[in-house]
Amino acid sequence: MKLVFQKLKYFVVPLIYILAGVIFYGDHFYMLPLTLIACFLTAYYVKEGIKRMLLVFIPLWLLILVPSLIEMDFKRSILYLAFIPVCILLGRWAKKAHFMPKLTFTILLAVFLGKFGYPSVLLALVDDSKFYDTKPFPKELVFTDKYKDTVRFGSKIIVLDFWNTSCKPCFEKFPYYEKISEKYQQPDIAFYSVNIPLKNQSFEERSKVEAKLNYSYTTIYGGPMKKVQEALDFNAYPHLIILKDSTIIYSGNFVTGESIYIDNLDKQLRKIIHQEGLILQP
Repeated sequence: MKLVFQKLKYFVVPLIYILAGVIFYGDHFYMLPLTLIACFLTAYYVKEGIKRMLLVFIPLWLLILVPSLIEMDFKRSILYLAFIPVCILLGRWAKKAHFMPKLTFTILLAVFLGKFGYPSVLLALVDDSKFYDTKPFPKELVFTDKYKDTVRFGSKIIVLDFWNTSCKPCFEKFPYYEKISEKYQQPDIAFYSVNIPLKNQSFEERSKVEAKLNYSYTTIYGGPMKKVQEALDFNAYPHLIILKDSTIIYSGNFVTGESIYIDNLDKQLRKIIHQEGLILQP
């Protein structure tokens, strides 16, 4: 392992970060701990002095920091930026003595941050107001039910959960979405799961997946992925849109962990219900 870190010292941690993102579909519950543990081990095995050793982590810093600077959105990177230096220092400190206790502490810290810290920070930093676009829902988009009949949304509050069959976080989120849909069962609110097709994916393939899921909310089917994403201005799944009177009043991505997904969606719905002067049925 020591030889691997020496030969690939500039690439080990960025590769782990990228591979974790690919393997775990961007789930920071796994990405954050693996990245922090890799930082600890790299700092431990690299021979250079502290100043030259820090240069080893520049590719990782750029990989995390540049997207955040471009979007001016640090909600998803703040824990990386805060705890990467901590784990580097712990790894460096472990070179002097007590490697295993310090590695164990780093692993426990990393797992805690992935499971509890990341969702809590992201939920605390979510800015509700920026999602309220209040723009018309594109008329050219047509959605159908499992019988291929056109679905019309009308004047209700419509919650649309967009997903596709290659999206692992989408499937992980479905039970949470069902909890919210059951909580808000009333005439003024309707919940839909919106399946978007992959390239060359038939309607029958999509409907078979939906039939196996067997959730209580209604699944509907959208047209070509490119057309839907361009019309609604998103490119990542799962994606949530809330409509009122055919107007988009919320559009955003939610992390799939149960607490942050339910808390976020519940908060958005309560805000909308309050604005509309609706009364929740017990």
